[in-house]
Amino acid sequence: MTSATLRHTVGFARNPLTAVAATGVFLFVLVAIFGPWIVPYDPIASDVPQALMPPNAAHWAGTDQLGRDVFSRLLVAARLDLAIAVSAVGISFAIGAVIGAVCGYAGGRLDRIVGRFVDVLMAFPLFVLAMAMVAALGNRVENIVVATAIINLPFYIRFARAE
Repeated sequence: MTSATLRHTVGFARNPLTAVAATGVFLFVLVAIFGPWIVPYDPIASDVPQALMPPNAAHWAGTDQLGRDVFSRLLVAARLDLAIAVSAVGISFAIGAVIGAVCGYAGGRLDRIVGRFVDVLMAFPLFVLAMAMVAALGNRVENIVVATAIINLPFYIRFARAE
């Protein structure tokens, strides 16, 4: 084993919760990648006689009000959820790092203006602000990504500016 591999192994051994979290993320990514091919039922097919069934051997997470298998819908939705999260964080990181670095380097009036903007953004409950933005822009995936990116901007701006 190399020293880098040994350090990572020791890190997981020292903190088993990190290993559990890493395993969970890895499994979520696998489900997001292979979800559409491993679903037991069609996630959009209705079966009204099977509506609102509790979890059982046939439907591991039960069925919804239209009789659709909830477990199949969860597996397929993981791909969209992961895409939204990665896109929003990537956009927020790229824009926030640039703005924060420019403010930290330039300082002065620009730094104060951006600092106040960040303070105003952080003064609102972030989840409520994101819901309001999606409601105003429309309930589309692109708008969800934009709203999530905007509410995460202050954290990256402050971090990059501090560095």
